[in-house]
Amino acid sequence: MAHEDRFTIDLGQPELNINILPRLAIRYKGSFQKLLSERKYKADVANDLQWFHKNVPCREACPVGTNARAYVTAIAKGDYQEAYLVARENNPFVSVCGKICNAPCEPVCTRSKLDEPVSIRALKGFAVEKNRLGTREVYQWLNKKKGKVSLAGKAEVPNIAIVGAGPAGLSAAHDLALMGYKVKLLEASSQPGGMLNNAIPAFRLDREAVKRDIEGILSLGMELEINTRCGEDFGIDELRQKYDAVLLAAGLQKGRSLDVPGMELAGVSQGLDFLKEVASRGRASLGTKVVVVGGGSMAVEVARTARRLGVWNTKVTVVSYEASRGTKPGKPGQEMTAEDTEIAEALQEGVVFYPGLGPRRILGEGGRVTGLELVPVVALDRDGGGRYKPVFGQNGSSVIEADTVLLAIGQEPDTALLQNTNCGVRIAESRILHSEFRIPGADGVFVCGDLAGAGHVVEAVASGQKAALAIHNYLEGKGSLGLGELRPVVPVHHHEKSDTFTKRLTIGRILPPIAPTDARLRGMDPVEGSYSEKVARRQAERCLDCTVSPMIGPYHPCTACGDCLDVCPTECLSLRFMNNKDLSFGDSCIEEAEGEGPWVGLIINEEECVHCGACAEACWSDAIYMVKFKEME
Repeated sequence: MAHEDRFTIDLGQPELNINILPRLAIRYKGSFQKLLSERKYKADVANDLQWFHKNVPCREACPVGTNARAYVTAIAKGDYQEAYLVARENNPFVSVCGKICNAPCEPVCTRSKLDEPVSIRALKGFAVEKNRLGTREVYQWLNKKKGKVSLAGKAEVPNIAIVGAGPAGLSAAHDLALMGYKVKLLEASSQPGGMLNNAIPAFRLDREAVKRDIEGILSLGMELEINTRCGEDFGIDELRQKYDAVLLAAGLQKGRSLDVPGMELAGVSQGLDFLKEVASRGRASLGTKVVVVGGGSMAVEVARTARRLGVWNTKVTVVSYEASRGTKPGKPGQEMTAEDTEIAEALQEGVVFYPGLGPRRILGEGGRVTGLELVPVVALDRDGGGRYKPVFGQNGSSVIEADTVLLAIGQEPDTALLQNTNCGVRIAESRILHSEFRIPGADGVFVCGDLAGAGHVVEAVASGQKAALAIHNYLEGKGSLGLGELRPVVPVHHHEKSDTFTKRLTIGRILPPIAPTDARLRGMDPVEGSYSEKVARRQAERCLDCTVSPMIGPYHPCTACGDCLDVCPTECLSLRFMNNKDLSFGDSCIEEAEGEGPWVGLIINEEECVHCGACAEACWSDAIYMVKFKEME
């Protein structure tokens, strides 16, 4: 951000906020007195947005760019309707994400530098529950917020076919319909929603949340055809002839198999097929000694579902190549990918975990599985297709009894999707090869969602949105919806924060309530409850509001007293000796510094700053003050 009092210094660290003391004899372009009297900031918009985006890490980490800070602070003020609209603006699956989003925003939350992150995902769910607007009213609001979009000047509105009505396909359909395109969704199953309805257990994802989001999307008027399968009922080449563009969003419909002896035994099946059967029929065939192989969310969901179907007489064990969480820091690919809360709840429900082990073979008698021979995993790599290639230890094998083995070691595309097509679609590493969501060699064919590498629901939503924009550009449309995009920011006022900061520090993180273990195991009812209004507002007040930042200015020169350093809770402030060669002024209002130094500079490391305002309060010369940056409407 190129303010007149904010410069860049290269000390081998992130971008830093720096003040050069008056002894540098800096020459300003223009009137120094005018600069002091107007107290304005000349900002380069491109750099301004880049700096502002990084200064609010929760928003930067969100695949769809949700302005989490804004809806959290709205909840803190009691403005629940505003909170919902902000969360909904660029996420058509806001209800679903309020329940099962993997929340990449939370690990990077500034509050986590002090204790624990803000409960961003759960607060989104609270905002959804407090929404009182109907679908029509929400879209009236969205139509006012969206950017100017125009379609190419053709006689007819372009027609787009989307194969797959899961979160990626529906998100793409949502954006394309808002732009004005005709959209047809082709879904293989009996209902839209993909894995949201067909596989994710109801105890994790309330079906009413799924229904609410899907009904809102379909209200835009796109056509939906169910029970029609690509590769059987129609082919991609056929769609290319009928439609102006084709989007493949069918997801990964097959579970991966193990390359070990015994796979053919009765009782060995795919965890994904098990979840689909339970979702459709409410039950599935199951023994009393169930072993689930896998270390991700699906493996834990399979295990927890098996516990609910068998309850007290069923022993459920999870065996994973990956080590347990937190045992191999810095090597996330070597640890279980299931979320900590999922694992903790599974343990409460009686699931047993054997991490860091892998099956050497599946044992059986009379053609039916009786157990697994397990060996320790000493190293874990992947092959070109993304499959695990574990390196087993030479000693320490053991046998675990099992009458049911459910595999949940990953998913892959169903190659039947590509039958009856010659357009050059190629699959590698469990995804369709593409460039910016366009499939090379297949003019007018695009891909999104799991087939394009998206993993979690919010990533699938983002993938669908990006694919929709790629289709819009391919069809020579102009503009974009721009929902959720950063707008130019302006400093609106000075604001001291240290008083509220101190109060916020006393508020600990509280997760939403969960049902007692006994009640959970009696059925498929949702496990997680909701915040009360009082608790939600208190949890929202934990947000440190990263749009308010300390600024070092020339108006009241710093005296290098060090008082700000003494009170900084994260020690992000420092006084440094530096020479002229250390400074990079760029296009700021400063031409040069006379001489070679050394001089003293006050530096703020913005990656460590928690925006508390303690430095501004401690600065007796007012060289540091707090500035709030607001996006322009």
